[in-house]
Amino acid sequence: MTSANKIDPIVLLYRSQKTVFSIKDLSLIWRIDKDDYLKTKINRLIKSQKLFLIRKGFYALGKNYDKIELANKMITPSYFGLYSALAQNGINFQYDSRIYSVSNQSRSITVGNTEYVYKKIKGPILLNPAGIHFLGNKTVASKERSIVDTLYLSPDFVFDQLTDIDWDLCLRIARAYSNKRLLSQIKRLKENYA
Repeated sequence: MTSANKIDPIVLLYRSQKTVFSIKDLSLIWRIDKDDYLKTKINRLIKSQKLFLIRKGFYALGKNYDKIELANKMITPSYFGLYSALAQNGINFQYDSRIYSVSNQSRSITVGNTEYVYKKIKGPILLNPAGIHFLGNKTVASKERSIVDTLYLSPDFVFDQLTDIDWDLCLRIARAYSNKRLLSQIKRLKENYA
C-alpha cells in the first residue's frame, strides 16, 4: 500500500485543485492500477455522496464543478472559445447558455441542463498555441484567438464590440490558418477598429 492509499481519497482529490475528474485522473491521483478496485472505490464514494457522477466517466466533488474544465476533459484536445469566449470577454452581448469549444471533431453533448458544443478545426490549427491560455486545469482561447476562430468557422459573423483588441496578435494567429479570406477579414477589421 502506497502512502497515497493511506490518505483519505477525497482529501487527495481536493489537493489536486481540480473540480472534474476522469477515471484516468482518479486512477493517477489515488495510484490505483487495478480497474476493479478503482470502480469499487468510485461506486462506494458515489453511494456515500462524497463523489458525484457528472456523466459516464466523469466525476466531481460536488454540483459546483467548473463547466469549462468539464468541456476540456470530455473531448481532448479542445479549448474553450468561440461565442462563449467572445461573450465572456464583452465582444458579443447575445446570451447563449451553450458552452462552445474548438476541437478536432464537431459534436454536441448535453450534461444536465448545459449543452457543450464542439466545432472542428484542422489539427495543425487546433494545436497551434498562439492565443491559447493554459489556466490551471483549463485551456481557454484569448479574445483574439476567439475572433480568428469564429471568423474562420463563420465568415459572416458580426461582432458587437471590438475595442481593446490586439490586432497584431489577431494577424499572427490568422497567418497560421493559411486562409486568404480570413487574413483579409482580419486586416479589414484592424483598419476599421485599430
